[in-house]
Amino acid sequence: MIIKLSSSLSTFKTLEFNPGLNILLAERHESSGVRGTRNGTGKTSFIELLHFLVAEKRNKEDDFHNPSLINNKFEVIFDNSGSQLTIEKTAGEASDLLLVNGREVAAIDLRSELSQTWFGLNSEITSQKYSPKFGALLSYFIRKERNGGFADPVLNSTSQKPWDSQVCLSYLLGFDWHLPQKLQLKKDEKKNADALSSMIKSGYLTDGELDLKKMQARADLLDSEIQVKRRDVASAKVIDGYRSHEISANELTAKIRDMNEANLEDMDLCEDIELALVEVEDSDISDVRSLYEQVGIFFPNQVQKRFEQVEQFHRQVSKNRQIHLKKELENARNRIELRRSEIARLQLSLSEKLALLRSGVAIERLSLLQSELNFLEVEHADLQQQIPKFQNVAKDQKRLKREIDDLVDLIEQDVMERSAPRKAAVQIFAETSQALYDDAGQLIIGRSRGIAGLSIETDIAGKKSGGKNHMQVFCFDWLLVEMAKKNDRFPGFLVHDSHIFDGVDARQIALALRLAHQKCEELGVQYIVAMNSDDLQKVEAELDADFSDDFDLDDFILKTRLSDQPGGGLFGVQF
Repeated sequence: MIIKLSSSLSTFKTLEFNPGLNILLAERHESSGVRGTRNGTGKTSFIELLHFLVAEKRNKEDDFHNPSLINNKFEVIFDNSGSQLTIEKTAGEASDLLLVNGREVAAIDLRSELSQTWFGLNSEITSQKYSPKFGALLSYFIRKERNGGFADPVLNSTSQKPWDSQVCLSYLLGFDWHLPQKLQLKKDEKKNADALSSMIKSGYLTDGELDLKKMQARADLLDSEIQVKRRDVASAKVIDGYRSHEISANELTAKIRDMNEANLEDMDLCEDIELALVEVEDSDISDVRSLYEQVGIFFPNQVQKRFEQVEQFHRQVSKNRQIHLKKELENARNRIELRRSEIARLQLSLSEKLALLRSGVAIERLSLLQSELNFLEVEHADLQQQIPKFQNVAKDQKRLKREIDDLVDLIEQDVMERSAPRKAAVQIFAETSQALYDDAGQLIIGRSRGIAGLSIETDIAGKKSGGKNHMQVFCFDWLLVEMAKKNDRFPGFLVHDSHIFDGVDARQIALALRLAHQKCEELGVQYIVAMNSDDLQKVEAELDADFSDDFDLDDFILKTRLSDQPGGGLFGVQF
């Protein structure tokens, strides 16, 4: 039970708590505007302060290391099974000072003591990986709205890992928490095996699974490729000036090609000349005579030469043309012959170059062959090393998948076999929710559909809304209080800030507060809830109208009240 919260800060509002229901009220002052809020009154900081006082790690970014608060001492007094436990903490610039009952202690030692006292966690448990831890368990009984603590009943924050929730809730409710712990350890092993498997090239996968037969087939093929490549490298003869020989060969090839093309052109020319010679030889003097006579008919005064003169001229012209054509034909044939001789000479040189090039390789080519050989040898060596290892990975993946499935089955079996805690939890949640709504809510505990592990689902009457969700958190937290207390794993208090009633009807809030009071009486526990004064007024109106018992909220409001006036907040200063 929390007895008192105080500080050396002169403006701090000391809070003194009582057993049972405690209402920390934040009043809205009459002078506040319609847009005034109680965000600065310190209701949420009250939650943060409780966590700060028992925190293991120093966080110099939190509010308590703000220049306005630093070097001020904060103190909380707990009733610890009849004896008082006083924790004092001072946030310093370089380090924090922690005193427990006046004696300086390390934060880790305080945690260790509280883990044992409040939750029954010894060092043997807390030293294990994925075991229930003090901070996670406490965060179910002092939820932080800042961390999303009211978003989901089974999570103490939106960042809580599923395995952590399963381990903590199994521990508090009385199920075997070792099963979700082992499940997470197996998942880690499977994750490592999957990560190793994912390093394998996609070419070695079949339907997303490692295919060792493909790896072995590739290794066998590489054996042959390496042998061939080694022979190529061994037989390769490096030719000095290989590149210049290659260039010369290309130049010779180009020259031969050009000469062949030139010969083709001259051969066409020869054919044309030969045809022209035939035409000259075939020309008939009778055609000239016919033309001469026709000209004399139409132009008698203009034809003054005799036909003999014309015939002589025609024969001279034909002779001159024949001489010219024959000369041209001879020149073309000479060029062709010369080129053919040159081509024969060039082809001989080209053959010698090509023979030289075929007899060896360039140094660059040898380097490339060596590089290709090295690449193949490295891939082959990797495969030779990986195949035995991945044979084990593949076996591990199958084995771990079976073990994970088995553990999920064991979690379901554990929930079914532990009928006492299961029935008690279901009954408590149903009764708690039915006290707020007409219909009883449902708590469903079992295995998840997949391999998540333990599944805990809640549902209560009403439309889906933020208010309904908060009431599920309220009902679930009281379920944890009762079950954890039964299992001797309860710190003695449950603390909610005003966000627990956000979006909730005044009647349900009134019912919730009366139920909390009744449970405090029945179980001997302490419940501290922060509320705004206008919400409280609405609740009191509901109580006056609908409740005939003597439940009076004024009896539970703390003497110290917070307000939205300057200096009226918990710390009395703004920061």
